[in-house]
Amino acid sequence: MLSYTAATGEPIMFTIIFAAKELDPAWVLGVDPFITWVSETDNIKENTGKGKVHPMGPDCNFQGATVPTFCHCSPENGSITAELLTEMLKAIDKLNVFDRTNCIPPFLLLDGHGSRFNLIFLEYINVTKRKGVKWNICIGVPYGTSYWQVGDSAEPNGCFKMYLLRAKTALLQKK
Repeated sequence: MLSYTAATGEPIMFTIIFAAKELDPAWVLGVDPFITWVSETDNIKENTGKGKVHPMGPDCNFQGATVPTFCHCSPENGSITAELLTEMLKAIDKLNVFDRTNCIPPFLLLDGHGSRFNLIFLEYINVTKRKGVKWNICIGVPYGTSYWQVGDSAEPNGCFKMYLLRAKTALLQKK
């Protein structure tokens, strides 16, 4: 899991990467074990959405745009790849999350992971600049991710772990 966050601290997009060759559509639905099934039949549509058995991932509301959780798979080990990073930026661009009429392009700060130097990603950020969908990208020191990694801040990781503990405790109590 990872998230795109604005400098103001507001979430822009949540991402879940599954370690698999293909994404099973059921994984995107999620399961809330504390909600009761609505009808006697196996009507998934009736039981999908906020406050239902299958709540799906959280939506982010940023600058008037509603951005659904980005779910995808990575065949190796569920880690980020250049292809996934490119698809995430495409999803943000498709939803017009950032107003580019003011000629101020959004800024994306990335660590120096090798996927940031892959041709697929570099071509996307450079080709989009020619089409008017400009991104300002800052890539950290290559192979220096052990020293400088955007997602390894103690504050968000600690917060995530606290909420995960609460969710696990509630699930165990229910069982």
